[in-house]
Amino acid sequence: MATENIKLRKRNFTVDQGYFYVMEEDRDNLLQKTDDGNTAFSYPLDTLLSTAVLSLEFDGVNFWTLEQTGTGILGIKRWKIDNYIAKLKQTVVLSGTGSHTYNAEAFSVEHYHDTLASGITTSGTDLYLSTYGIDSRLMEFTTTSGGTLQLHLGPNSNDEEEDVYVSAMIGDGGVSLISGTRYSYDQYDPVNFYTYLWIFNNYNGTSNATGALYKIDPYTGDYVKKYAGGAYSNIKSATFYKVDSFTEYGPVDTLAYIKSTNTLFTDVSQEVDGALRYYGSMSMSNIQSDEYTTIDVFDMAMDDQNVYRLQLIGDGASSSWSVYSYQLSSLDSFVTSISLAAYPAIIAANGVSTTDVVAIVKDQFLQPIVGRLVTFTDDDTVGYVVNTPVNTDGSGVSQTSYRSGTTAREVKITATVSQT
Repeated sequence: MATENIKLRKRNFTVDQGYFYVMEEDRDNLLQKTDDGNTAFSYPLDTLLSTAVLSLEFDGVNFWTLEQTGTGILGIKRWKIDNYIAKLKQTVVLSGTGSHTYNAEAFSVEHYHDTLASGITTSGTDLYLSTYGIDSRLMEFTTTSGGTLQLHLGPNSNDEEEDVYVSAMIGDGGVSLISGTRYSYDQYDPVNFYTYLWIFNNYNGTSNATGALYKIDPYTGDYVKKYAGGAYSNIKSATFYKVDSFTEYGPVDTLAYIKSTNTLFTDVSQEVDGALRYYGSMSMSNIQSDEYTTIDVFDMAMDDQNVYRLQLIGDGASSSWSVYSYQLSSLDSFVTSISLAAYPAIIAANGVSTTDVVAIVKDQFLQPIVGRLVTFTDDDTVGYVVNTPVNTDGSGVSQTSYRSGTTAREVKITATVSQT
């Protein structure tokens, strides 16, 4: 059980390159902390906050905040650090119009990180991306959104950077810019951009009988679409991140959110029968010592292979911390369960009969653990496990057999697997 660590007074945070950030509305600053709770820096806000920040997201360039600014009204703000000040760059207001009531504690911004496929000179208007130039998500946004896609270029070798705006897609993974660049950039210089906001609304339209995941244009604040379902109701934490934990898909950009004791990974680029598709799910340990009560996660962030969960109670604990701190989960696969069964479960105690003993080893994503030795032991002085240890196969299955003893009794067989 972890102890208090970053010790935040507020229920929002995000993580970037090992630093933790929290927006404090009563002090009107963006606080930067190290993982032991020490304050590294404080960025004053150029615009005062009037309501509590419920969630904080970072897209690689901008900080985004979510506020419940009134009954049925949400405020989403985009901030950028400029000359040691966190400056407000944009405000999106989502208010009830008779068709929608907005009440949410979690959101995320769909954002992508790329590099230039080739260099571009000063005043250049055609720009080519290494990965996302021919990606359907970028094409969809530039052709259907009412807003204008913004790309953040740089920094370049001279530490220069700028925002440019896309006017159209062009062939071979390129985009045409509304106006030329101010600076020149080399191949592989970074490019960051964002497309949509995703709001976990506790209302589906005006009904709170179920929730809905709302898709919002971040440039105009326009409603785009919603996906109704109980899975989207009462969500307190979400983030957007590229994960590589699913071997079937490779590295994927995913909207991740916590529902009960699981993190669900959503593919926002694909629909099946009008519903978004999931890459998978990850089990966590946010349960109290009674092994029943779920511990609330108030915000989440991913950095490298670490998943940080903002909580008021440590995993397995029954009493609250005095301040918000984090618990860790990992995106690296590790053993979380091993099941054991015998087929048949009852055999004759004749010293000859055998039964197949099957162990199934899974990780936190419910994916099989492959090529891992499983050791089988028994408590019978006459009967015995025929072969041990045995490697798991491609399905995470390790199988041996047990030969019976000569006394009728219940035999305990144990399967053990190491993490390495």
